[in-house]
Amino acid sequence: MIDDVSFALTRGETLGLVGESGCGKSVTAMAVMGLNPEPPSRVESGRILLEGRDLLGLGPAMREIRGERIGMIFQEPMTSLNPTYTIRFQIAEAIRLHRPVSRARAHAEVLELLRMVGIGAPERRMNQYPHELSGGLRQRVMIAMAIACRPALLIADEPTTALDVTVQSQILDLIKRLQAEMGMSVLLITHDLGIVAETCDRVIVMYAGRIVEEAAVGALYARPLHPYTAGLMASRPRLGHRQPVLPTIPGMVPSPGQRGAGCHFADRCARVQDRCRDTAPPLEHVEAERKLACWNPMP
Repeated sequence: MIDDVSFALTRGETLGLVGESGCGKSVTAMAVMGLNPEPPSRVESGRILLEGRDLLGLGPAMREIRGERIGMIFQEPMTSLNPTYTIRFQIAEAIRLHRPVSRARAHAEVLELLRMVGIGAPERRMNQYPHELSGGLRQRVMIAMAIACRPALLIADEPTTALDVTVQSQILDLIKRLQAEMGMSVLLITHDLGIVAETCDRVIVMYAGRIVEEAAVGALYARPLHPYTAGLMASRPRLGHRQPVLPTIPGMVPSPGQRGAGCHFADRCARVQDRCRDTAPPLEHVEAERKLACWNPMP
């Protein structure tokens, strides 16, 4: 469950959405895409605006937006790709669903897309099945599908999950290059603060379905204000710092049924006050380009 999540993303910007598992990052992304199943999920209020158009309530018309104006890279490419169809068929289907092009033209575009995302021997790869490709190649195929219609917004949900460090770097560099070439906005969802530091312009920190802090990447890393953000930063291993045990945040993210009326982080926070448990702090501007939801922020 996410509650009063609100943010804006400008053209060409990369916005990081971070937080531990269960905080609502992927639910937020799926809500933008209109992919949360209804029921059991539902949107009680709010708007999702893309280029001035409200996406909520579009119903079947959302298919025109999904894939054409918004592309998405899902967490696990092996489960997102259909194992019974070739790579060529799956990317071509994404193209022909939104544009009236011939089969031959679609296949030519598939070849171009595979070259664009750095897949070697694309003539051979396009006729292979997902299980015949490595994890890195499958992720590049997912990126090719996501950008096939030159979307305005690319949502990358944990795009480097289960990839080794070298391949992670290649995938992130690829996304940055394609963004620069196409002028896309990118919403990057991750729990890896190192990735955020390297790739994002701004970052939003989520906890238990709410935004607790939003700032430019440099400002957030230099001085985290929310105790949860500070805890995340402290848990990172650092070069040159010998620490036998990394600091941790005690406890777990509360499930929706266990969240009280106050700050959802109160039970895990070392700076908790009485009103933290009774009243949820609003997300407010504390600096020109910084928002915070905390009654007792870090000094």
